[in-house]
Amino acid sequence: MEHHELTPEANFQLSSQTVHVWHTNLKRSPQSLQFYQTLLSSDEQKRAERFKFEKDQQAFIIARGTLRKILSHYLNLRPEQIKFKYSSKGKPSLDFNPLPLHFNLSHAHGKAIYAIALEKNLGVDIEFIREIEVLSLAQRFFCHSEYQWLNALPLDQQKLAFFRLWTCKEAYLKATGEGLVGLQDIEIQTPLGSSPQILNISQNWRLQTIKTAENYVATLAIEGIHYEFKNWQWIEE
Repeated sequence: MEHHELTPEANFQLSSQTVHVWHTNLKRSPQSLQFYQTLLSSDEQKRAERFKFEKDQQAFIIARGTLRKILSHYLNLRPEQIKFKYSSKGKPSLDFNPLPLHFNLSHAHGKAIYAIALEKNLGVDIEFIREIEVLSLAQRFFCHSEYQWLNALPLDQQKLAFFRLWTCKEAYLKATGEGLVGLQDIEIQTPLGSSPQILNISQNWRLQTIKTAENYVATLAIEGIHYEFKNWQWIEE
């Protein structure tokens, strides 16, 4: 079940069978950008400085600052008090986590999505639907069966199908913390259907298509099957 609400005053209480999904636009005023930068840790500020292009640097600052503001409501902490730790492959988690809260974020082309749940690993990916060499990339990164399926689709359906497949794979790999090196190891069934499935893993995982802005595709992956998904729009305070 999936609910959509556009309100800044959401309920920040989570149950074990509820997943909260936050959507936001990464465009901010220069004053807001400066404020969000003050929320970041020194290592996050150094990461921002390493981006070559200013637009990418700003997107990172706003995305991470917004993450801190959202998590602060669940943790009853100030945004700048939140501390993260990272896995060997770079997946962030909370250093101090009394709930225990799991989260993941993704941003692309000015849009960001944040997924938050209790106890279960989860991952989310959003992609902007853009012009790409669909079959060339599919042959490089996807399983042979997925490539064959894409190749058999009408040309006008291939691009959307590619990005749906990609977000399914990346969301799952972000949830497990394995990183994109495992793209070819994950085989997705029926990515254009309402319930895509991962074929070659032993645990139960849910792949949930997230409704988002036009010309974007987003998928959430979470351990387990039965969840209620609640969607909110984060509006700049």
